[in-house]
Amino acid sequence: MNGNNGVFEIVTGKNGREEHVFSVIVKRSYLISDAGILKRRETDHELRKIDAYYENGDPEWSVVQYEHELAPYKLLVDVVVIGKAHAPEGRPTQSMHVSVQVGKQSKKLIVFGDRQCHFRENAAPVFSEPEPFTEMEIRYDLAYGGQDEETLPDSPLFYPRNYMGKGVVLRNIKKRVEGLPLPNIEDPADLLTPERVIIGEPQRWHLQPIPQGFGWRQRTWYPRSALLGAYPAFTDVGTVTAEEKMGWVPKNHIALAKQFRLPTFEAHFNNGASLGMSFKVLEEHEEITLNGLTPEGFMKFQLPGDAPEIVLDIGRGEQQLESKLHTVSIRPDERELDLIWRGCCVYEGFSWWPKMQRLHAEVH
Repeated sequence: MNGNNGVFEIVTGKNGREEHVFSVIVKRSYLISDAGILKRRETDHELRKIDAYYENGDPEWSVVQYEHELAPYKLLVDVVVIGKAHAPEGRPTQSMHVSVQVGKQSKKLIVFGDRQCHFRENAAPVFSEPEPFTEMEIRYDLAYGGQDEETLPDSPLFYPRNYMGKGVVLRNIKKRVEGLPLPNIEDPADLLTPERVIIGEPQRWHLQPIPQGFGWRQRTWYPRSALLGAYPAFTDVGTVTAEEKMGWVPKNHIALAKQFRLPTFEAHFNNGASLGMSFKVLEEHEEITLNGLTPEGFMKFQLPGDAPEIVLDIGRGEQQLESKLHTVSIRPDERELDLIWRGCCVYEGFSWWPKMQRLHAEVH
């Protein structure tokens, strides 16, 4: 449904208390002026009903660029930036820092030009110098990750945190290590070094860097997949991952999952922003600052504070629903911003559907 007040859809699902809900999902689109002022677009972008992948690809060989936008409930607000690192003043650089600051919380990445490993017998590989670049997309197939099916054919490793990335290798074998592409996007506090690049045993995967970005993490990657009861291969009971230490997954989740006792967290699973970019709440006029993600080098703006008024009638009369922000989706190169809200109405469940006489929503 579309109108001057935003595009919206009615979906069903469960909230954070496992209650059945009808949710009205509302999307509004904005332009970001050079002065950092937000203005509504003449037409709002349609709500995405399916995931979209880079290069119009599919999950077999591409990573998610835009996640579907009809999740009925999120526990946190996702902030995602779909964009590129731009070298200062357009001059080629071998590396640079980029950051996103939301309120007082900041996330910083380091971006390298293309690099590769060079093999050394019985020694750590050597990393080549980064090639100069002027633009580099911030996407997870350019972050740490990947697959190694070659060095241990009986124990192929698909890196659980990101099997689409760069830099994963189990053994120091020349045919695998020589020319191995290295990640372009890293956490400056958790760099991949020559001494870390050879994993050794597959069970050591969790000691490797956590892939970093500003966009969407795929549902099949750890730790997001663990919120639906899955656990990575080559993970022993008692293994405490960095994600468990930081509270992103429940304690003892590997043991619980193997016993089929790990509770599923569907509402939390719906949050797919990059780690460190989901928030309990954002202020109405929260300030967001991007560094290194536009040709000008800097972008700052405030959220517009114009939450929609959402009304839903399920046959019991019109009910005004509380608007909760779901997603802030920023495309700095297009100077565009999408905001997605939900309004939820609890009902008895699917068995009640035959009794429903009306399902109508309005957004103002």
